[in-house]
Amino acid sequence: MHKLAATAIAFLAVAASAAAQTASDLRDQLQSTLDSMTAAVLAADADAYPEHIAVDEPEFRVEQIAWANDLSRITPFVIAYDMISEPELTADGEVHVDLIILWNTPNREGQNRGIQIPARFVWDNESNAWDFGGRAWEEIDAEGLRVMYVEGNSGAARDTVAVWPDIKDHVEAGFEFELDHPQVVKLYPSMQELQFSIYASYVEPLGGWNEPGESIKLITRAGDRQGLKTVLAHEYGHALTFAMGGPDIPVAIERAHSMPWWVLEGAAELGANKYSRAYRRAQRAVSAWHENDQLADWDDITNFYETDPADYGYVYVQGLHFVAYVSDRFGRTPRNAWLRAMMEGLTLEDATAEVFGVPFSELDADWRDSITQDR
Repeated sequence: MHKLAATAIAFLAVAASAAAQTASDLRDQLQSTLDSMTAAVLAADADAYPEHIAVDEPEFRVEQIAWANDLSRITPFVIAYDMISEPELTADGEVHVDLIILWNTPNREGQNRGIQIPARFVWDNESNAWDFGGRAWEEIDAEGLRVMYVEGNSGAARDTVAVWPDIKDHVEAGFEFELDHPQVVKLYPSMQELQFSIYASYVEPLGGWNEPGESIKLITRAGDRQGLKTVLAHEYGHALTFAMGGPDIPVAIERAHSMPWWVLEGAAELGANKYSRAYRRAQRAVSAWHENDQLADWDDITNFYETDPADYGYVYVQGLHFVAYVSDRFGRTPRNAWLRAMMEGLTLEDATAEVFGVPFSELDADWRDSITQDR
C-alpha cells in the first residue's frame, strides 16, 4: 500500500474513534494520561514516565527520556498538569488542549514555577491512550532545517531561516562533518519554559541548549540576528560533535557525558567565534588568570553536574582558549579527530595520546607556556 494512503487510513481510523467520543470522554482520557505522568514524576520513575510520551517526534522523545532520567537526581515535590480549555480534535488526528504546568524542586527556594502551553496529544494504538506530545508548535522549514516557534514569534523564525545557510556552511566546514537529517530548532517564549523542557530541576539561566538526539533549544527575539547567529552556531557545533559518536543515541549520550564539559563548550565556542569574536576576549581573560595563578583546574570544570556555577565562565573561556590552541598547533583535521575519538569512547588522555602523540599533561603544559609567550 502506498505510504500516503496508509497514513490517510490510519488518520481516518483515529479520527473516527475520537469523533465517536464526547468532549467529556476525551477530557477523561487526557486526564488519565496526565495523572499517570504526575504519578511517575513524583515517584521518580524514569521507566514509567516515557510510556506516556508520544513517539512521532524523535527529538521530543529523546528530550523527555533525558527529562525523566533526571528525576532520580532531583525529584520534584510539586508537579501539576491542569487543563484550562476543552480538548479539540485537529485535522491531523491530534488532540490539542491548553495546559498550565506547575512544578517545584528541592534545589531552589521560592514559589512554584509555572508555564501555560497549547499542548498536543497523539493517539497510541498499542496502549489505547493519548500520549503527551509537548507544545503544539508552529513550524517553518528550510533546507536541512525545521524551525518550531510559538504563535506571535514568526519574525524570529524567519530570522533563523535567513541566517541558517551561512551558519550551516561555516560550522560544518569547521567540524568537517554534517548531519544526515534536518536540524530541529525550537524557539522558546520564556526562560522558564526552556528550563522546564530540559529538566524540572534546571534553574540556571541560559540562552541555548543541545544534547545528543535533541533539538537545538533557543530563546530569541525578532531582529537580534547577531545574537541569534552566535548562539545558533554554538549549539550547532554541539550537534555536530555529538553526531560524531554515531547514530545510536543512548551511546552518544553516554559518550558525550563522559567527555570533559570544557572540551565540548570550547569546541562549540570556537565554532561560533566568527560571529561572537569571543576568542579575543578569551585571550585577555586567560592571560590574566594565568598571570595571577587563577586558571581553573581541569577536573573542576569537567563534569556538568559537578561544576560549581561560579566556575561556568572557565568552562567556556578557558575551554575555548585551549581548543583554539590545539587547533592552531595541530590543525583543524587533527582537532576534529581528537573530538571524534572522545565521541567514539576514548578518554581525554587516550584521545590526546592517540591523535596528537603526547600525554595530556604535556599538552597542558605546552598550552600554559603558550599563554606566557603570547603576553
